[in-house]
Amino acid sequence: MAGVVGTDVAGALAGGGVAAQERILAERSAEVADEMANGFTRRHPEFAAKSGFARWQLAAVAVAVAGVVAGVVVAPLVVLALLTAVATAYSLLHAVVALAGLRRGRRTGTEPEAEAGAAPDDPPVPDAQLPFYTVLVPAYREAEVIGGLVRHLAGLDYPPDRLEVLVLVERHDPDTLRAVLAADPPDFLRVVRLPPGPPQTKPRSVNLGLMLARGDLLVIFDAEDRPDPAQLRRVAARFAAGDEQLACVQARLLFHNAAVNRLTTQFAMEYALRFGLSLPGMVRLRLPIPLGGTSNHFRTATLRALGGWDAWNVTEDADLGMRCAALGYRTETVESVTWEEAVDALGPFIRQRTRWFKGFLLTAVVHTRHPLRTLRRFRASGTLVLLGVVAGAPLTALLQPVTTALTVLAVGGRLWSPIGAGLVVPVLVAQAGSIAAQVAITFAAAGRAGLAAPWRAVFAPLYSVLWWVAAWRAVFQLAFSPFSWEKTPHGAAGGVREPDAAPAGARGRVGTG
Repeated sequence: MAGVVGTDVAGALAGGGVAAQERILAERSAEVADEMANGFTRRHPEFAAKSGFARWQLAAVAVAVAGVVAGVVVAPLVVLALLTAVATAYSLLHAVVALAGLRRGRRTGTEPEAEAGAAPDDPPVPDAQLPFYTVLVPAYREAEVIGGLVRHLAGLDYPPDRLEVLVLVERHDPDTLRAVLAADPPDFLRVVRLPPGPPQTKPRSVNLGLMLARGDLLVIFDAEDRPDPAQLRRVAARFAAGDEQLACVQARLLFHNAAVNRLTTQFAMEYALRFGLSLPGMVRLRLPIPLGGTSNHFRTATLRALGGWDAWNVTEDADLGMRCAALGYRTETVESVTWEEAVDALGPFIRQRTRWFKGFLLTAVVHTRHPLRTLRRFRASGTLVLLGVVAGAPLTALLQPVTTALTVLAVGGRLWSPIGAGLVVPVLVAQAGSIAAQVAITFAAAGRAGLAAPWRAVFAPLYSVLWWVAAWRAVFQLAFSPFSWEKTPHGAAGGVREPDAAPAGARGRVGTG
């Protein structure tokens, strides 16, 4: 009966006007909160993080851990070689994808093999034919930055009568509400007070936004974002030029505060690689895309058919991107940039990366519970992304401390074993090759993005050491608190860049699209 009630309240919200929606939110608050949190799990249990591990997955983890421990005792050099092979395969996969993203060419909007990173040539949509657009802004404890986004959204290059902005604010967060109202919000902006309830996650919040959305297209922006003012027009043109299987268009994400310190510099280079080369490369290679958490644009009807977001998956974006591919839909990228704020302190960075890695592991668990079904849905190439990119990132970071420790012992002559004695030199060569590949593609991405001093890519391997800490924290949390959400603070780096300011640490035409 709970599923019927949830479906009923969701339908009532989707079919009503603003006054009717507000009445339902007030009178049926508990039902709405339950639908936000658990509606997806009820309707799509096989894709739900809350369904947990399959028995065979738990057994596989136990066998793998036992095998590594036993191998380190009996044949440590063989274990070192195997771990190095895994890391090398991960590096090779990323290098191939990045090289695909480096290619340039013209794009028609309907050809999967066309260049996703080139300047868009989709025919513009006349104002009279532009679709109605819903912008969702989930905002929790964002009083320091939300006002800037409100003012920025007021200046979007999109007809106001075809635009609605829903700022989703928790009822126990009056500071954010006051900051929104103090920013002189435009008429098309509406503040939605969220019914209280667990889990305290972003996907729970945007699920309510999806129920309320009136737009044909829908996008999420985070509170600290500053999207290209023409982004909605460019994405509308992309959807108009695409077919019905195009479910999502992901914009590029870059950081305005790249020059604050060494951490933000490396973080900006990482984003330049991911959104400037890797994701466009995946599009070119016709691979599934694990989405970023903001500036992903959807056909609203398709998003509802996909079930919306899983409120219990802490990387709901990556999960939804993989679900798109599993159910036969396609994601593309667009060259329009959204500027974000990089975390500039170690503690918040580790906590943010812990959540990402935990969510990647959850997403991999969700989509591999039934291996034969996984292969049918994703085929070999998509399964490679699921295992080699989504699961590969946290698993590689998890194993790297073990690999490094074994390498140091082997080079120091303290790890001799008659089994695998000739593997040390090939291991060192493979590790050097992986490091060189990481530096090379990061350098290329930083240069392509117009970041200052791309030579600092040589420090990327040291930066990745922080991932090791996050990966081990992620595994601990996956075991003991899989659905906890560690909030990332914003506004700490001297505030967020206003729309007309030049991004720190960038040069050239970065950010102009």
